[in-house]
Parts: sequence; C-alpha cells; structure tokens
Amino acid sequence: MFKRIIAVILVMFSLPFIIGVGDPMPDADFVYVEDAEYNSRDPQRMTYAADIRLARRLFETLVDLDFNDLSRNPGAAERWEVSEDGLTYTFYIRENAYWSNGDPLTSHDYIYAWRRAMIPDTAAGYALFLFVIDGAQDFYKYREAQLAEYVKHTGQAGGSEAQARDLWGEALKKFDEMVGVRAIDDKTIEVTIKQRTSYFLDLVAFATYMPVHAQSVEAGVAYNVESGRRLDDPTYWNDPKRLIGNGPYVLKKRKFRQYSFLTANPYYWNRDSLKNQSLLARIIYDDMAMLMAYDQGVVDYVPQVSNTLTYDLVEQRDRDDVHVTPVAGTYIYNFNCLPRLNNGKPNPLADWRVRRALCVAIDRDQLGENITRLNEPPAYSFVPPGSCAGYDPPVEAAPIFDPEAARALLLEAGYADGSEVKGLSILYNTGSGHDQIAQAVKNMWEEHLGVVVTLEGVESKISSQRGRSQDYTIRRAGWYGDYADPTSWLDIRSSKDENNTTKWSNPEYDALLAKAALVEDPAERMRLLQEAEAILLRECPQAVLYHYVVVSLFDPKKVKGLELNAWTRDRFEQVSVIRQGVND
Repeated sequence: MFKRIIAVILVMFSLPFIIGVGDPMPDADFVYVEDAEYNSRDPQRMTYAADIRLARRLFETLVDLDFNDLSRNPGAAERWEVSEDGLTYTFYIRENAYWSNGDPLTSHDYIYAWRRAMIPDTAAGYALFLFVIDGAQDFYKYREAQLAEYVKHTGQAGGSEAQARDLWGEALKKFDEMVGVRAIDDKTIEVTIKQRTSYFLDLVAFATYMPVHAQSVEAGVAYNVESGRRLDDPTYWNDPKRLIGNGPYVLKKRKFRQYSFLTANPYYWNRDSLKNQSLLARIIYDDMAMLMAYDQGVVDYVPQVSNTLTYDLVEQRDRDDVHVTPVAGTYIYNFNCLPRLNNGKPNPLADWRVRRALCVAIDRDQLGENITRLNEPPAYSFVPPGSCAGYDPPVEAAPIFDPEAARALLLEAGYADGSEVKGLSILYNTGSGHDQIAQAVKNMWEEHLGVVVTLEGVESKISSQRGRSQDYTIRRAGWYGDYADPTSWLDIRSSKDENNTTKWSNPEYDALLAKAALVEDPAERMRLLQEAEAILLRECPQAVLYHYVVVSLFDPKKVKGLELNAWTRDRFEQVSVIRQGVND
C-alpha cells in the first residue's frame, strides 16, 4: 500500500512534465486519450484501432457504417445501386463533397487509393479486403511478379529510376485491363466483385477503402532503383500543412508523442451536423498519469483503460463514469498444428484429440472471475454471440470444462498419462496481465491432466514474429472483428489465409466457407457458416478462452452523444462536452 501511495504522489508531481510543460496544449471542445503515438495516418497502411479511430475523423468512405445498429448509410456517396446478380456496385459521390483544401472529391481519388492497397509496394495491412474486387488479387500477384523480374533483370546494383517508372507505367495499363473498377465520370464509380458478397458494403466502409488526395500523395512518390517499387513520402501523413482529407476534421497541429489537434473541416459536406469544432487526442503513456489526467479534468474520455487499472476502477461500484462494454473480440490460445515442430520433433498438437483435451481442461469461468476479475464472458465460440445479425454460433460443438473427458481424449490419442505429452510451452506477450492467465491455464493443465508446460513471456513484436514462423507450440492471441459478419473471424482459419498461423487445415471447413460465399439466401449462408464454425470448435486449432470487454472512462453528465458499441468505433463528431462555468 505504501509503495502505491508513493507512486501516486510521484505521478501527481510528474504529470505536468508527462503531458507537456512549456508547450501548452491547444484548447479543444472534446479531449480524449491515446496510450501511444499513432502508427500511421495513411488509411491504406493502418491496422491498429487507434489509427482507424483517427482516420475516421480525417477521411470518409463512400459508405458510412453505423456501429451502434450496424446500418449502412450514405457517406461520401449520396447513394449506390447494386445489379440484380449482386456483382456490380455503382456509387454516386455527392456533388458537394470536397477535400479539405477545397478541391472537388472525385471518383479518381478513390480509385487511386484503392489501387495503392492492391500493390505490394504499399504493404497495405488489409490488402485482402480489396481482393473481393474482380481482378484485384490477380493484379497484386502481377505486380509481385513484375517487381521480381525487375530485380532478377537488373541484378544487385539495381536499375534506374526511369526503368522503375516505366515498369509502373506498364502496371497502370494492366490495372485498367485486369481490375473491375472504373470511373464512369468524376462523380460515379463502378465496381465489379468476383462473387456475390453480402458484406461488401461493410468492407467499403472500412479504413482501407478511404480515399487519399491523389495529387498530394503523387507529388511525394519516388522509385527505389534496387527493387523497382514506388515509395510514398512518409512525412506527408504527419504534416498538418500538407495532409489533405475529406472527413469532418483536419489535422491542425501535432506534437510527436504528445498530441494531435483536429479542427472542423471547412469544406466537409455535412459540417452543420458537427456537435463540436475541435478534438484533441492527448498521448499519455503512463497508466497512472492517464488516470490522473482524467480525474483532474484534463481529458474528457479514456477509450480503453489499461488492464493494470481496470479491476480497481470496476470495483468502485458508485462511479457512473466507469463503463464496461462487451466487444466483438475473442481471447484465444493458438495451437501449432503442423506434424513436426521447428526443431524437427513430432508435434503432439497435430492430433486434434490432444488439442481438444487441453481445451476441455480449461475452466473458463475461473479466468474472468478470479484472474482478470472483470467477468468477461467465457468463450464457447470463436465468433462472439450477438456480434453478427442473423448468426448464432454453434456453441454446442464447443469444448466444455470436463477433466474426466479431457483425460479420456488423451488416452484415446495414445497417452496413458498426461506427463507423456512433452515439449509444450505457452508463448505470450508480456504486459496486460497475459502472464497471470498463462499461469492459471498452466496450473489447470497440470492439475487436471498432468500435462506440464513451460511459460515464455516475450515482447509483443517477438511473439508476432514467432507466430508467423510457427516457432511456438501454444501462443496467446486475440481476434477482433473488422466487419460485422462471421467471416471476419472464420476466414482466418481457412488454409489459404495468411493469418492462419496455426497451419490447421480442413478441406471440409474450406469447402463450407467457399460454398457459403456463393449462396444468395442469407439464412442458408449463415447455416453453412455455423457448420464451418462447428468443425473449428470440434477440432480446436485454438482454445477460445473468453470474449473481450473494454473498460472506458467518461462522465455521461458531462460528455453527451458518446455511444459505446461492441466494435469500439466512436462517432466523435456527435459529441459535445458541458464545461463547468461555460455551458451552465
């Protein structure tokens, strides 16, 4: 207790330095916290939730997805049409839609941005979201082969900028030939997709489909003479004087690792609907400093409280500013399903019965009640229940805590005793309480099965690298849905998906996903996806532990219009803050 008091006192005295003494923060109508500097402001490259939260302020997609009721509403496009066969979408951009410098927003800007995501040069985090477009994946592969041939032809010394530029000129022609996207005119885009995709509009509402100001981005393009790749100027995305967007706000000022200040975009088509005229995202790394800044009224909203502080806050039952929201994500342990491990030894986890035995020996209720103490819903499906309209996960196929059944599965797999299952370890990224969960699961396996595992705590980056190279046996992971459809979860266990780091493969599972993609009847499609998830839950390439909750802070009597949802997608343009002595 004494150490905690000293820590709080130190934070109180150091808080002014943590949040920026000598460089006063701009005053803003609404102030919120981020716990780290943004990774990217480039919508085609971003993958992190905080980056996407910022991007939704600076850029606007054609379709606006309301994450409170999951309705699809007009965004930069005032309307759209879908062909009878469900393969052709035509979007009509608003006549009064402009960029933040006053330039008209055009169909060419969207196509330029989407093409950026369709080439390996950009290294777009969600390029696969564009691959539903006819020819997009083939174009990506064409560009990969084109660049490989360039390197092979030019050798180690590389070619010239002129050669690389000519190479891109050829790629542009191929794009027009191969990809099902065309500008009918400056305000109309026609998109042809490979097969009927019920959630295509949800993809169009995702950050990767945001436009970029083509003329500005193109002004900073250079060519790498060794690889032949097009390279954007990375400083453009962080420069308030140059960055141009089409969203409700513009980046007015920023200080690295301190804040980003946004003001209303004077050219935004729907500016009159904004409930505030400025936003300030304060970057505070220290957990206690973040909490102190909130308590002192320095910030209005903390979107996600660190796991190190959540339990103490939730226990303060009389606080109506502490919000616990179930979210569309699942905490999991991935199993390496390859026949042999990286060291060449046989992998006991290649047998589904061993994997299922481990899953059956986990008492999920204990994790939320006694370890995290946030009472997260125990997971009996990969797709969180209630996250996708019309879909009920097949929880009856899930492994249920039953130590006797777990021991029987091991015996059926040829292990008379759990101690014979050797070479297993739990790889987890340090911090956020993952070590406590790993220790709890380790104890359960030893107590109920006699299976002894070791624990490996490493940095997050190292854990990710080892996951991609299958340098693990059991690895902590988590998955949040990117769009409100079961495939946002189920697709990552397809044998062809690059996110399937378990390397589990089941032809029947793949076939059900492929069949569901072609079915027009929504109910039948969901039934097929339920069958697929049932296979996933029975064969256990992963242990589903619990569904996430997020703890956030804001005073509902002070902060108006902030609606929390399972997708953690906030509509900051609809928020107003009552300031004492100002709004009274």
